[in-house]
Order: sequence, then C-alpha cells, then structure tokens
Amino acid sequence: MNLTKDKFEKLLKNSESLESDERFDVIEKLFNNILGSKVTFENEKVKIDGSLALYTHENKKKNPTIKFFGPSKDDMTLDRAFAGVKQMADKFEDHKDLAHKIGSLLGGFDFDNNHKMMDKYRIISNTITGKDDYSGTLTSQGQSRHPSSHFADNNYFFNIMHFIQMCKEEKTEAEKKAFKNATMVLRYPSNHGDGEHKSYFYCKDDDDNNSKEYEEQKEVLEHRFPPKFLWMWANKGTVIHPLSLMAFRNFLDTEYVKKILKDFKDKDYTPIKITNMKFDDFTAVWKEISEKIMKDLGSSDINKVSKLISTIMIEETDIKNISELLKIGNKAVILWGPPGTGKTYESMEVVKEILELKDGEKDEDIEQNYLFSKKGEPDNEKGYYEIIQFHPNYTYEDFIGGISPKIDGSKVSYELREGIFYKFCKAASDKPKQKYIFIIDEINRAELSAVFGELLFALEYRGKSINLPHFGSFTIPENVYIIGTMNNVDKSLVTFDLALRRRFGFFKLMPKLDVLLDVLGDIVEEESLKRYVEKCKKLNEDMVNELSLGEDYQIGQAYFLKIKDFLKENKEDKKVKITSFDLERLWVYNIEPLLEEYLGMSMDDDEIKNELTKLKESFETDDIKS
Repeated sequence: MNLTKDKFEKLLKNSESLESDERFDVIEKLFNNILGSKVTFENEKVKIDGSLALYTHENKKKNPTIKFFGPSKDDMTLDRAFAGVKQMADKFEDHKDLAHKIGSLLGGFDFDNNHKMMDKYRIISNTITGKDDYSGTLTSQGQSRHPSSHFADNNYFFNIMHFIQMCKEEKTEAEKKAFKNATMVLRYPSNHGDGEHKSYFYCKDDDDNNSKEYEEQKEVLEHRFPPKFLWMWANKGTVIHPLSLMAFRNFLDTEYVKKILKDFKDKDYTPIKITNMKFDDFTAVWKEISEKIMKDLGSSDINKVSKLISTIMIEETDIKNISELLKIGNKAVILWGPPGTGKTYESMEVVKEILELKDGEKDEDIEQNYLFSKKGEPDNEKGYYEIIQFHPNYTYEDFIGGISPKIDGSKVSYELREGIFYKFCKAASDKPKQKYIFIIDEINRAELSAVFGELLFALEYRGKSINLPHFGSFTIPENVYIIGTMNNVDKSLVTFDLALRRRFGFFKLMPKLDVLLDVLGDIVEEESLKRYVEKCKKLNEDMVNELSLGEDYQIGQAYFLKIKDFLKENKEDKKVKITSFDLERLWVYNIEPLLEEYLGMSMDDDEIKNELTKLKESFETDDIKS
C-alpha cells in the first residue's frame, strides 16, 4: 500500500471498521503481564515475583543455568523448529504459558498453530551473522530460517522478561544500560548448524565463561531488530510499536514515513539506517520519529496508530497492493511482466489473502477445499477460486457456454453446455457473502474480444444484466474477482484490446532475485549462493544495457531457480557449491532459448552474437571455480 498522510488519516478515522490482526492484542496482553511482574537474579538463581523459577529434569526440580547459552547447557534447545520452545514450556510447568508465548513471539510462530513459523510475524530476518535486518529476507516456508528458530529456543523466557523490564525503566541511564546488561544470544556457539563455520559463532572449547562468543553475537545483535522490538513494546505507551519486522519495514518504506524522515534535514534518516542502527541510537531516534508522526496526525492514541500500522503493513507489499487494486473499480486485475516473475504464484497468494486462509494450510488442502471445480458438499464458509489457462483455441463456448457437439458412437447430436465462467458466476450469485476469485493464466494467448463477447459490458457495470445467447439474463456478481496473468514478451500490451484494457487494473511484477537466497539457502553454500545471485543480477543489468532489450525483458527468478535441476546431490548431506558446469547447463537449456525468443531475428546480427558470447562467458566462469 502506498501510504500517504491523507490515506493514513482516513484509515485512522475508520480504523474500527478494519479487521485487525488479533496477534496485536495477544502481544499487548503478554507485555502487560511481563511488565506487571518482576524478574530478579540472586545467587545463581532466578526468581519471578519472588518465587524460584525451576524446571523439571528426571522428575526433579532444578535451577536453570544463569550463564550465557543457558538453554543449551540445560538441554533445552532442539534442532527442529519450535521443538525447543515446546520443551522449555513443558519443563517450566509453573510458567508454561509465559515460556510458550515468549518463545512463539521470538521465533515468529503462530500462537495457535505452534509449529508454524509465519513470515509476517517474524522479528528477525534470515541474515545469520550480519548487522542487517532491513534487506535480509523474511521467507520461512521451506527455507533457511535459523535466526528465528534459534533465537526462540536459545533464550530463556525469563531473560527476555528481564530485558523488557529493564527497557521500561524511566530513568535515561537505566534505559541505556538495558542492552548492555542483556543476556540475549542469537544462537548456541557450537553444535547448532554447521559448527566449522565461524559465521555460526563457533567456539572450540565450548566454554562460555570468558563469553568471547557471546560478545561477538552481542555486537551483531545490537544492530538487529529483536531488542528494538522488545524495547518498543516495553514502552508502548510512548512510542509506535508495530507487531513484526515486516510491518515495521513496510511502514518505513511508505511515502508517508519517507516524507516525515525528510523533515529531519540534519539527521539523514533513511529506512535502512533506522532499521540497522545500534540499539542505543535507535531508542532515541524512534522516540523522536514517533513524536513527529503522532503530532503530524494530530492523534494522542499511540496504541491505535500502532495497531493500524500493524493491520495494514503486516503482509508483503505486493500482495497488499494487488488485493487493494482488485477490490476497487471493476474488481479485475492483470498481473503482467517478464516470464518467471511469479505471476501465477502471486495470484494464489492473493487468493489466500482474500479468502483469509491460514498460512498453515497445505496447498493440497487448499485445492481440495476451495477449488471450485472440485467443489463438493458441504460448502465452505469463505468462498472459492478457479484457475484456467487461455490458449489460441480457447473459445466463447469454453468460457461462457453454448451449443456443443456430442458424439455417441457414430451419432452426432448437439447440446447446450455451460462454460466454466458462467457456472462460476452462477454459483457466486447464490452465495453473495462468500468471495469467488477467478484466475485466468496466460490471458493474452486467446482472442480476448471473441472469448469475452458480451462480458465487456458486464465487466464494467457489475450487477447490471446483459442478455446472453441461449442463457438469457446474466450478471457478474459483486463478489466475483478476476485475476489475469500475462507475459509482456508473449504479446504486447498494445494488442490487448483497448475496450477490454480499461475494464482491468494492471499490476507489474518484476524479477525478485533475492528469492534465490531463500529457496536455495538450504542446499547451496552461502558464499557460492551469494556469487550466483550477483551473477543473475548482473546478467539482467547487461541485458538491459548491453543488448538494449529494456527492463521489461529481464529474466525472472523462476528461470534462475532451475539451477536446482543441475546441482549434484551430496551424499554427506552437506551444502553444495554451484560450479561453472552447472551454470553452463542452465545457460544452454534455460537461458539461451529465452534470449533467442527475446531477440528474434536480431540473433543473426554479428554484434549481438558477440555480446551474447561475452554474457555467456561472464555468467559461466566469472568468480566461480569448477
């Protein structure tokens, strides 16, 4: 969402009508609970409200280890996501709910679906050792997510409580000491992950008494978002407090906030600087920014503002923008851009957003429960989606319906058949409270004006009837949303019928090559993967500049992800390196055919041939050894 001041004020005025994320309320109650208690440390023992915090081990009550990396010392941490959090909650029987909720908060786990890590709820990015939470990715499904899961089960819940309580101290000096005295760690320094890499804070003697590894981690953590998040919520009565890193980053990237930051002319504040600045600097800066925003909005309810920010900024911005575009106007949108940029994938993400499906639902379950063509009994309460693909032979009869031949042996008869879109709209009109989303993949591959026919009028004037041959009166119901996808290199937007174009909103999707870091992160060595992503980005830049193809002819991430097909399986279950041979096969089988389609007859030009040879050699051999 391109949030401006006018839009923000309008949303703030009508915020009661917005469906807010209930996680915000859960976190608020959790922090009230934490701030209403008292954690103290006496003689190597921890007390919560004066009572010892003990855990159960072999049917005996024990004092937890107060030293750094305590959970690992007490065998609390586990390699499976959420398992360490669950074990901690189970062993601290008297504080089960606190341990569970704090662990879920740190790891970005859904409070209800405990094992499910949700990107929108995470408070730390995938960056393992760097001081960057601004550009680090937040993708967790099937991807490397060590920082979140290890942060959740390598920190005792009472240490987090103590840090929050120190952050709440009203004295300036005490507040400044909050991070200095914190005992938070990113991850255990030895056997978690690949211990031979220093990037995992490895220590040979596995002795934390001199705390060298802790100090190394602390230096990184001081720049990261989690302690800032905890500080914001500890001071939720005086500073803006979004519920996650994604909401925070998306908010900083809005037009409104960037304009606010320009008002601090002598400070040179930018979203990336604010996100990654040191803890002590951040606390002063965020107070200043919060005060400026609240004054600018003319509001005194900082909790209401924070809740609104969390509600509208919680998702990745593309999905929010597409959903917003789809819900206004004609309720029809075209996702377009270069091949391989995830248009069909984004369409399904929008379906999940509109139908309000939980992230925990598997793709096969979503298809079984919500795909219209598999619709059974009983009805679900949310609605349905359908996905079809247009092609040159797709007809009006396929889409709307008409008289079609029926062959029975040697006999030919004719019958009236309803097309898929006609059936879809008819079902939607019977269930006006449900939402129906119709996806047309490769929409520009059919003769659109012929396939849509009379629907041109119905698309523009929702709820108004048109007369269809054979079917009579017909309307496209208000609860039907249409998403089309198209590759602009297959057929130019200019050929997209002008009368039809104005019935759709258009949203452009460009390559997102940082996705490669997420998807390949579990199988490719970190440095090798970074070099590969740099190569892919450079290839796209060279295509624009050296081949003069233009930005619309870049290569989407799906093509570069095909490198997985050529990576050798490592029997020792170690991460692999991308070799020049892997790159050569990717070029020959995937990239070169696409470039030939892009260039067409220009492929015969000697100058173009020379440039392609240079691009191929650079892509295959530069900085990567076989």
